[in-house]
Amino acid sequence: MIDGLKRRLHRDIVADPVLHGRVLNLYLNGEQYPHRVKDYFPMAAAEELSLAQRMRQHLREEDKHVALYTRAIRALEQPVTELPLHDVYNTVIRRHTPPPEATGRDASRLGLAHFLAHLHFLETRVAHSLEYHLDACAHAASPYPAKAVQVILADERTHAAYTREAVFGLLPKRVAGQVIGVHRSAEARANREFSARELRRLLDEEGARFGAASRALYACGTALLGGQVHG
Repeated sequence: MIDGLKRRLHRDIVADPVLHGRVLNLYLNGEQYPHRVKDYFPMAAAEELSLAQRMRQHLREEDKHVALYTRAIRALEQPVTELPLHDVYNTVIRRHTPPPEATGRDASRLGLAHFLAHLHFLETRVAHSLEYHLDACAHAASPYPAKAVQVILADERTHAAYTREAVFGLLPKRVAGQVIGVHRSAEARANREFSARELRRLLDEEGARFGAASRALYACGTALLGGQVHG
Protein backbone atom coordinates (compact mmCIF):
# COMPACT_ATOMS: atom_id res chain seq x y z
CA MET A 1 0.00 0.00 0.00
CA ILE A 2 2.80 2.44 0.89
CA ASP A 3 4.59 1.60 -2.35
CA GLY A 4 1.50 2.41 -4.41
CA LEU A 5 0.87 5.59 -2.44
CA LYS A 6 4.39 6.86 -3.03
CA ARG A 7 4.34 6.04 -6.73
CA ARG A 8 1.08 7.97 -7.14
CA LEU A 9 2.38 10.86 -5.04
CA HIS A 10 5.56 11.24 -7.11
CA ARG A 11 3.53 11.13 -10.33
CA ASP A 12 1.15 13.81 -9.05
CA ILE A 13 4.13 15.91 -7.99
CA VAL A 14 6.01 15.80 -11.29
CA ALA A 15 2.83 16.57 -13.23
CA ASP A 16 2.81 20.05 -11.64
CA PRO A 17 5.96 22.16 -12.16
CA VAL A 18 5.44 24.03 -8.87
CA LEU A 19 5.20 20.83 -6.84
CA HIS A 20 8.02 19.27 -8.82
CA GLY A 21 10.32 22.22 -8.20
CA ARG A 22 9.47 22.14 -4.53
CA VAL A 23 10.42 18.48 -4.13
CA LEU A 24 13.59 18.87 -6.20
CA ASN A 25 14.55 21.63 -3.76
CA LEU A 26 14.29 19.11 -0.91
CA TYR A 27 16.76 16.84 -2.70
CA LEU A 28 18.98 19.81 -3.56
CA ASN A 29 19.21 20.98 0.04
CA GLY A 30 20.32 17.52 1.13
CA GLU A 31 23.18 17.71 -1.35
CA GLN A 32 24.17 21.17 -0.11
CA TYR A 33 24.14 20.11 3.53
CA PRO A 34 27.88 19.24 3.81
CA HIS A 35 28.76 22.83 2.88
CA ARG A 36 26.34 24.35 5.38
CA VAL A 37 27.49 22.59 8.55
CA LYS A 38 30.94 22.40 10.07
CA ASP A 39 33.03 19.23 9.76
CA TYR A 40 30.24 17.01 8.42
CA PHE A 41 32.69 14.85 6.46
CA PRO A 42 35.43 13.87 8.98
CA MET A 43 38.15 13.71 6.35
CA ALA A 44 41.01 13.88 8.87
CA ALA A 45 39.83 10.63 10.49
CA ALA A 46 40.28 8.64 7.25
CA GLU A 47 43.78 7.18 7.68
CA GLU A 48 43.57 4.88 4.66
CA LEU A 49 44.42 6.83 1.51
CA SER A 50 41.89 4.97 -0.63
CA LEU A 51 39.04 5.79 1.75
CA ALA A 52 40.08 9.44 2.03
CA GLN A 53 40.17 9.69 -1.77
CA ARG A 54 36.75 8.04 -2.05
CA MET A 55 35.28 10.46 0.46
CA ARG A 56 36.71 13.42 -1.45
CA GLN A 57 35.21 12.01 -4.65
CA HIS A 58 31.90 11.66 -2.83
CA LEU A 59 31.97 15.36 -1.97
CA ARG A 60 32.75 16.27 -5.58
CA GLU A 61 29.80 14.17 -6.69
CA GLU A 62 27.56 15.95 -4.17
CA ASP A 63 28.60 19.24 -5.78
CA LYS A 64 27.77 17.78 -9.20
CA HIS A 65 24.34 16.84 -7.88
CA VAL A 66 23.79 20.40 -6.64
CA ALA A 67 24.45 21.65 -10.17
CA LEU A 68 22.16 19.04 -11.72
CA TYR A 69 19.28 19.70 -9.35
CA THR A 70 19.70 23.45 -9.82
CA ARG A 71 19.47 23.09 -13.60
CA ALA A 72 16.47 20.76 -13.27
CA ILE A 73 14.60 23.25 -11.08
CA ARG A 74 15.36 26.09 -13.46
CA ALA A 75 14.27 23.95 -16.43
CA LEU A 76 10.87 23.85 -14.72
CA GLU A 77 11.04 27.66 -14.34
CA GLN A 78 10.86 27.34 -10.56
CA PRO A 79 12.92 29.11 -7.88
CA VAL A 80 15.94 27.52 -6.23
CA THR A 81 15.37 27.75 -2.48
CA GLU A 82 17.67 27.33 0.50
CA LEU A 83 15.71 25.64 3.28
CA PRO A 84 16.29 26.05 7.02
CA LEU A 85 18.70 23.38 8.22
CA HIS A 86 16.05 21.81 10.45
CA ASP A 87 14.01 21.05 7.32
CA VAL A 88 16.85 19.08 5.69
CA TYR A 89 16.69 15.29 6.03
CA ASN A 90 20.32 15.00 7.17
CA THR A 91 19.48 17.10 10.23
CA VAL A 92 16.47 14.97 11.09
CA ILE A 93 18.54 11.78 10.93
CA ARG A 94 21.28 13.26 13.11
CA ARG A 95 18.72 14.31 15.69
CA HIS A 96 17.53 10.71 15.95
CA THR A 97 21.08 9.31 16.16
CA PRO A 98 22.73 8.74 19.57
CA PRO A 99 26.34 9.96 19.84
CA PRO A 100 29.02 7.24 19.53
CA GLU A 101 30.43 6.03 22.84
CA ALA A 102 34.21 5.80 22.58
CA THR A 103 37.27 7.50 24.01
CA GLY A 104 40.98 7.39 23.40
CA ARG A 105 42.68 6.01 20.30
CA ASP A 106 39.60 4.22 19.02
CA ALA A 107 37.31 7.24 19.15
CA SER A 108 38.37 8.69 15.79
CA ARG A 109 38.09 5.39 13.92
CA LEU A 110 34.77 4.52 15.52
CA GLY A 111 33.45 8.02 14.87
CA LEU A 112 34.36 7.69 11.20
CA ALA A 113 32.60 4.33 11.02
CA HIS A 114 29.50 5.85 12.59
CA PHE A 115 29.55 8.68 10.06
CA LEU A 116 29.86 6.25 7.15
CA ALA A 117 27.01 4.13 8.53
CA HIS A 118 24.92 7.30 8.80
CA LEU A 119 25.76 8.08 5.16
CA HIS A 120 24.98 4.52 4.08
CA PHE A 121 21.39 4.68 5.28
CA LEU A 122 20.93 8.27 4.11
CA GLU A 123 22.15 7.42 0.60
CA THR A 124 20.09 4.22 0.53
CA ARG A 125 16.95 6.15 1.44
CA VAL A 126 17.61 8.86 -1.13
CA ALA A 127 18.28 6.26 -3.82
CA HIS A 128 15.00 4.52 -3.02
CA SER A 129 13.12 7.82 -3.21
CA LEU A 130 14.81 8.71 -6.50
CA GLU A 131 13.70 5.39 -7.98
CA TYR A 132 10.10 6.48 -7.46
CA HIS A 133 10.90 9.93 -8.76
CA LEU A 134 12.67 8.74 -11.90
CA ASP A 135 9.73 6.51 -12.78
CA ALA A 136 7.41 9.49 -12.33
CA CYS A 137 9.54 11.87 -14.40
CA ALA A 138 8.01 10.51 -17.59
CA HIS A 139 5.12 12.86 -16.73
CA ALA A 140 7.27 15.94 -16.04
CA ALA A 141 6.88 19.29 -17.79
CA SER A 142 10.55 19.16 -18.89
CA PRO A 143 12.70 16.18 -19.93
CA TYR A 144 15.73 17.52 -18.06
CA PRO A 145 14.80 16.40 -14.51
CA ALA A 146 14.69 12.76 -15.61
CA LYS A 147 18.18 13.03 -17.11
CA ALA A 148 19.51 14.68 -13.95
CA VAL A 149 17.86 12.19 -11.60
CA GLN A 150 19.17 9.22 -13.58
CA VAL A 151 22.77 10.42 -13.16
CA ILE A 152 22.30 11.23 -9.49
CA LEU A 153 20.61 7.90 -8.74
CA ALA A 154 23.57 5.98 -10.14
CA ASP A 155 25.92 7.93 -7.86
CA GLU A 156 23.70 7.44 -4.80
CA ARG A 157 23.68 3.68 -5.29
CA THR A 158 27.48 3.71 -5.45
CA HIS A 159 27.65 5.87 -2.31
CA ALA A 160 25.37 3.48 -0.43
CA ALA A 161 27.58 0.53 -1.38
CA TYR A 162 31.01 1.95 -0.57
CA THR A 163 29.98 3.47 2.77
CA ARG A 164 28.67 0.16 4.09
CA GLU A 165 31.76 -1.66 2.88
CA ALA A 166 33.95 0.93 4.60
CA VAL A 167 32.23 0.42 7.97
CA PHE A 168 33.15 -3.27 7.88
CA GLY A 169 36.66 -2.38 6.75
CA LEU A 170 37.19 -0.08 9.72
CA LEU A 171 35.79 -2.24 12.53
CA PRO A 172 35.63 -5.87 13.64
CA LYS A 173 32.58 -7.56 12.15
CA ARG A 174 30.61 -7.73 15.41
CA VAL A 175 31.20 -4.06 16.23
CA ALA A 176 30.48 -3.02 12.64
CA GLY A 177 27.18 -4.87 12.80
CA GLN A 178 26.27 -3.02 15.98
CA VAL A 179 27.10 0.33 14.38
CA ILE A 180 25.02 -0.53 11.32
CA GLY A 181 22.11 -1.45 13.61
CA VAL A 182 22.27 1.89 15.43
CA HIS A 183 22.05 3.84 12.19
CA ARG A 184 19.42 1.61 10.61
CA SER A 185 17.13 2.35 13.55
CA ALA A 186 17.97 6.07 13.63
CA GLU A 187 17.27 6.55 9.92
CA ALA A 188 14.03 4.58 10.17
CA ARG A 189 12.79 6.85 12.97
CA ALA A 190 13.87 9.93 11.02
CA ASN A 191 12.13 8.71 7.89
CA ARG A 192 8.83 8.21 9.71
CA GLU A 193 8.99 11.76 11.05
CA PHE A 194 10.24 13.42 7.87
CA SER A 195 7.90 11.66 5.43
CA ALA A 196 4.78 12.42 7.44
CA ARG A 197 5.85 16.02 8.15
CA GLU A 198 6.73 16.89 4.56
CA LEU A 199 3.57 15.35 3.12
CA ARG A 200 1.47 17.18 5.70
CA ARG A 201 3.25 20.44 4.85
CA LEU A 202 2.78 19.87 1.13
CA LEU A 203 -0.96 19.35 1.61
CA ASP A 204 -1.27 22.36 3.90
CA GLU A 205 0.60 24.72 1.59
CA GLU A 206 -0.14 23.33 -1.88
CA GLY A 207 -3.25 21.20 -1.37
CA ALA A 208 -5.23 23.05 -4.04
CA ARG A 209 -2.84 21.65 -6.65
CA PHE A 210 -4.04 18.11 -5.95
CA GLY A 211 -7.40 16.68 -6.94
CA ALA A 212 -9.94 16.04 -4.19
CA ALA A 213 -9.41 12.27 -4.30
CA SER A 214 -5.64 12.66 -4.08
CA ARG A 215 -5.93 15.11 -1.19
CA ALA A 216 -8.08 12.67 0.75
CA LEU A 217 -5.73 9.77 0.00
CA TYR A 218 -2.60 11.68 0.99
CA ALA A 219 -4.22 13.04 4.15
CA CYS A 220 -4.72 9.43 5.23
CA GLY A 221 -1.21 8.68 3.99
CA THR A 222 0.40 11.05 6.48
CA ALA A 223 -0.57 8.63 9.27
CA LEU A 224 0.56 5.62 7.26
CA LEU A 225 3.88 7.20 6.34
CA GLY A 226 4.43 8.20 9.95
CA GLY A 227 4.11 4.59 11.01
CA GLN A 228 6.17 2.92 8.28
CA VAL A 229 9.86 2.51 7.65
CA HIS A 230 10.02 2.33 3.84
CA GLY A 231 11.16 5.53 2.09
